[in-house]
Amino acid sequence: MADIIDLSSRFKPGHNLIAMSPIEFRKGQWLSGSAILCTREESAKLEAQRRKATPDRPPITLVPNHITLDGGYHYTSLWLFRFREDEKRMRRLYRLAGLMECVTKAPSPVLRTDLVRRFFKIINAEREQLNVSWKGNVRNFLLPLHAEHYKPGVFIDTISGAPSLKDLLAGIEKETDFQFDILADSYVFYVPETFLST
Repeated sequence: MADIIDLSSRFKPGHNLIAMSPIEFRKGQWLSGSAILCTREESAKLEAQRRKATPDRPPITLVPNHITLDGGYHYTSLWLFRFREDEKRMRRLYRLAGLMECVTKAPSPVLRTDLVRRFFKIINAEREQLNVSWKGNVRNFLLPLHAEHYKPGVFIDTISGAPSLKDLLAGIEKETDFQFDILADSYVFYVPETFLST
């Protein structure tokens, strides 16, 4: 039988990085509940405090400015986390979130026609291929971004201005790819322990 190798000395105290790319995920210090989304600046403050921690001092006394990812945001962040090693799947998942957001929040003249059936077939096919679901009474799918990174009305304006299903799908893909790039460049996810066991 092989000996157990102690790797704890290789990592600094507070080492909590799970994935750096395409989106940065870090382990939070809570067992269950929701993930949080911080800007990189807020994350840097939190990580600086974490590095200063000693065994006799609790590592975290600062709660960074953050967005709690609950409701539909919880499932979007959970699926992004599960797909963290496959950027294409992550982008497909985020595009699916945009498709679903289009149904619940964004007024589209295209979806007031019989094309709505085709749109729902696209959603259902993508959900089945990715094997994902959002549970409960969910209205929010796309993650909330600070206004300095992404203007809140841009997605809705893109959806409401699309004259055809083809333009609608292209607009959703363009905007969700743009939002995904912003998440990758400007934000850090902190996830609870339960994300690691799923």
